[in-house]
Amino acid sequence: MKIILGSSSPSRKKLLKNAGIKFTVKKPPLNETREKRKFRGTKKALALYLAEKKALSVITKPENIVIGADQVLIHSGKIYNKPRSINEAKKHLSQLSDRTHNLVSGTVISKNNKIIWRHQSVSKMKMKKLTSEKIDQYLKKSGKNIINCVGAYNIEGYGSGLFKKIDGDFFSIVGLPLIDLLNAIDRIGKE
Repeated sequence: MKIILGSSSPSRKKLLKNAGIKFTVKKPPLNETREKRKFRGTKKALALYLAEKKALSVITKPENIVIGADQVLIHSGKIYNKPRSINEAKKHLSQLSDRTHNLVSGTVISKNNKIIWRHQSVSKMKMKKLTSEKIDQYLKKSGKNIINCVGAYNIEGYGSGLFKKIDGDFFSIVGLPLIDLLNAIDRIGKE
């Protein structure tokens, strides 16, 4: 059994690598925007839906497993996508400033084109009150790659300084529910 990460996320790759997992990466051939438009469930269910679509879109041998993952940021009933520019990142951070939002993480494992494991977590993220200057400093330190992060923050880096309180699993916030995922991989490997 080979493990395939159906994601091009550097954070997810790093989590698996640091855990000592041997895996390969295959970017899912999926149009995420189109899938979001097709989705008819609750906002909270979107992350798991996208994770499933990603995992099932990766073609591999039947004995291999594919990990699919996605995150959705929900604030004031609105879903936030990854910012398309630094200006949009600044806008997102201003809107999240001094407020609590939910970061919903969905992770699945597929084998032989079937979902065999699902995990969803919801983290409550309370941001500090951010001035325009603080946001500008943060974005300058973080660099342009911050637009690859939903919410325009990376909690494992400079983004940790933006928060007052976090209720949730750190690994899920970074990109994968690592402990639960490793236990699932172990169990599947013994079947």
